[in-house]
Amino acid sequence: MTIALIDNHPVFRTGIRTILTSQFENVVMLETGSIQSFSGGIQQEAVDIIIIGLSEEQPEIDRSALKKAIKNNPMAAVILYYAHNPGFKFASSLIRSGVKGFLIKSGGASDLAVCVNSILSGEPYVCHHVRALA
Repeated sequence: MTIALIDNHPVFRTGIRTILTSQFENVVMLETGSIQSFSGGIQQEAVDIIIIGLSEEQPEIDRSALKKAIKNNPMAAVILYYAHNPGFKFASSLIRSGVKGFLIKSGGASDLAVCVNSILSGEPYVCHHVRALA
């Protein structure tokens, strides 16, 4: 499974990589600091999952770059990781636009594994922190 991990914080990428490689076999990680550099073509192979981390410095997703990443990787499932909880309505709108998973950074490591398993089985996933606001 090839996973693209996009976040401007190397420590966050290291943590996510550690969780994924301990939970899943044969994981190939592609990493970059921004969705723009990913959308610009850093990927060399087919990507199964794209994980995009958002932070206090970059609290909102660049929707045009997100659409480009989805268009350029039609077989990939996109997971967004938010530093804050933007709410169920916002998460729902992003899922309607093609995002398959929605997590917040204050959640547990098990949330990521559950999310990945869910989207690999074809089901979208919204973490319980966000669903609680529905």
